[in-house]
Amino acid sequence: MKSTKCIPLLVIASVLSFAAHADPASNCAAKIKELEEIQKTDGQALHGGMAHDYHELLKQAKEGQAANDMKKCQASADRAKTIYNKARGK
Repeated sequence: MKSTKCIPLLVIASVLSFAAHADPASNCAAKIKELEEIQKTDGQALHGGMAHDYHELLKQAKEGQAANDMKKCQASADRAKTIYNKARGK
């Protein structure tokens, strides 16, 4: 692929990245919602210590959201998603 064809993709990715970071509260809420959906629909993929860690991190994300600590919320949510992805082999 020519480098000039990549420029529009880079611009779009930059804009989307900025939009995702522009409103940390809605980003946090979206991550929590995604984790809750995973828990409802695919919770059986988690087992043992992974399940415990996933639930604890989801709880920490919600606590961060309630305390308006978006860094804690997003970090905990991201770690929970990583645990889920490992359990699913992604």
